Parts: sequence; structure tokens; C-alpha cells
Amino acid sequence: MLFDEEFKKDLKEGAASLMLCNLGDYISGYFLQIFQPIIMRAEILLALLPAASDARGDVYSSYGSRLGTLLHLGMAKRLIRAELMALSSILILINTWIGLLTFVVSVFFGKYHLEPYTTVFVAVSSAVISSILMIPSTTWLAFTSFKRGINPDNIVAPIATLFGDMVTVPTIVFAYLIATDVPRPIMILFTLILLIIPAYVFYRVATREENDPLERTWNILVQNMPVIMVSTSMSMLAGVILMTNIGNIVKGIGILAVIPAFLEDGGAIACRFSSRLSTNLHLGSIGIKWTPTDSWTLKQFLLNLIHALMIFGSLSVFGFAVAVSRGASIAWGFKVIEIVMSAGLLLTLIISVLTYYSAMASFKLGVDPDNTLAPILTSLADIIGTSSLALMLIMMGG
Repeated sequence: MLFDEEFKKDLKEGAASLMLCNLGDYISGYFLQIFQPIIMRAEILLALLPAASDARGDVYSSYGSRLGTLLHLGMAKRLIRAELMALSSILILINTWIGLLTFVVSVFFGKYHLEPYTTVFVAVSSAVISSILMIPSTTWLAFTSFKRGINPDNIVAPIATLFGDMVTVPTIVFAYLIATDVPRPIMILFTLILLIIPAYVFYRVATREENDPLERTWNILVQNMPVIMVSTSMSMLAGVILMTNIGNIVKGIGILAVIPAFLEDGGAIACRFSSRLSTNLHLGSIGIKWTPTDSWTLKQFLLNLIHALMIFGSLSVFGFAVAVSRGASIAWGFKVIEIVMSAGLLLTLIISVLTYYSAMASFKLGVDPDNTLAPILTSLADIIGTSSLALMLIMMGG
């Protein structure tokens, strides 16, 4: 039976979570369209966007997931300080890394408008500004949901990602505007002062006693940092694609507004599919097959397609509304729908195949897909998504 109870459950729950994530991205996309004049003055900000957004999602969803586990184990209050120390260190170090990568990209592609200390300042200060909302809200949501009998694992990660997507664009633009008015010595001093925080954390961890809660801080840093550095580096390539196609994107009114949600949707589809594959591989419900012929897997591919039609259909209507509201013709509005839908379905097809074979290969090698695939697939979806969108824009943009 095609539409069995499991299929219907996956369809409903997947659609609900994917549409929820889209809400924040619509707001982020609208900000991106509004801030277009600023972005055109500093195109490198567009290269920074996917990596910064990816970092927000990876860092806060991981933090929320860890809090959920600690709450279930009854260890949250004892280890919350160690968690916050790890979180603050990762935020500063990862965004310093993103800022340096942004500068290298700007030089390589001839978009050298900002000094290295400026790109680092923009990346790090935008993360710090975001953290004023993100850390308290994510922590409160985890503790409050658990207290009220709601499983934090089901809501904290997607809502944290939602909040992160909402604040990424405005905080990057705000940080850039600050950087244009702040003298160089103050920017450098501010960044160095912030770097004292991870230095202090590393010192405390290095001098910890046996069975100290800071052992958890060390484990988080060692396990999280390399994966997030790889994923954000890959997402920077998506930013490069956006930056080098800025002319076509700006000319296509409404396209800029759909970019944050478009990239988020591809990663969300991949992560949902990866999670379902991993669970069933662990349960033994499916085996390692290099040709996906079993009915359960084929149904999951079909689910990905249905979800894509729903979320990219909604997103294309949003792009249509933004385009028309900003003076584009109705004809161009329908062209936006065509571009977004075509690119979305192409992205879904490619990322679904990559997710399947990545999960099979990971499990075959004895590596738990739950520990490794989500950040990598999200970054791959960013690259494939920007490429698909740019390709369809060139082919159909007219």
C-alpha cells in the first residue's frame, strides 16, 4: 500500500517542520531585498551570508540538541556552564574563521573592498549581536519545553534554526554599517578582546581536574569545531556562486528575496531524509543497497518530491509577491515562479541521491550517519542550490 500510516505521518510531520523553517527565511529574504543597495556596495557580504547562516544553524541546533539530552539525563543544571563556555568559544572561533575565509575569497575574486580585520569584525560582531537573542531564547526554550512535558528534541533545533535565519541578514548588514564608521584600531581591539574568551576557556580546560564538568567543554570543542569548520568552508563556495552571479540576481527582481529560504529548504530535505535513513539502517529495517529498490526507500524519494512541490511552490509564490510589490510586471512574477520551481526540483533530485549514497557509504564504513551527515549535506545543498538557481535564472531569465 503506497499511502500507509507511516507515509502519511512522515508527510505531515515533514511538511510542518519544513514550512515552519521557511517562515524565518521569508523574513530574512525580505531583509535581503531591502538591503540590496548596501549589498551592491559590498558584494562580498553575499559571499559571507551562506557560511554565516550555516554557522548559526550548526552551532545553535547542536547546542539545543545537547541541552535536550542533558535534560533527559537530569544533568542540565550541573553542566550548563560547561555548555555555555563551549558555545561562546565555538561562536567566536568559527566566525573568526569565516571572516578570514571571506577576505581570502574577496582577494581571489577581485572583490577586495574590505580589509581582513574588517571581514573578521563583521563576521564575529554579527555573531555576537545574534547571540544576545539566540543564547537566552534557545536555553529558555529547551528548559521550558522540558518542564512542560514537551520533548526538546522535537522543537528546539528547528526553532533555533528559524531564529538564526531571521537574524543573520540584518545583523551582518548592521555589523557592516558599524564597520564603515568605526576606526581601524577599535575594530582590531574589539576582535582581540573577544578572542580572549576562547583563550580563557582553553586555559580553564587545560588546567581542569579529573571529573571536572569542563571535560564536556573539551569534548564539544574537539567534536564540533572540525565538522563546523568544514561545513562553513563548503558553504562559502555557495556564497562565491551568489557573489559572481550578483548581476543576474539583482536584475531578476524577487530572486534575491528567495535565496535564504531556497538554501534552507534543500538542506532541510536532505537532513530529514538522512535522519530517516540512519534510523532504519540502525534498526535493520533496510539494508545497505547501492540500488534503492525497496519500497520504503522509494516512498521516501517520493516524499522528498512531494515536500519539494509544497515548499518550493510556497516559496515561488513569495518570490512572485515580492517581485510584483517592488514594481516588476505580472509576467516577470510568473517567470520567478518558473525559475524557483525548476531550480527547487533539480536541487531536490540531486540532494536526495547524494543523501542516499552518503548514508549508505557512511554506514558501510562504520560511521554513524547521525554524527556526520547533517552539516555536510546542508553545505552541499547550499552549493547545489545556488548553482541550480543561477543556472535556471540564466536559462529562463530572458
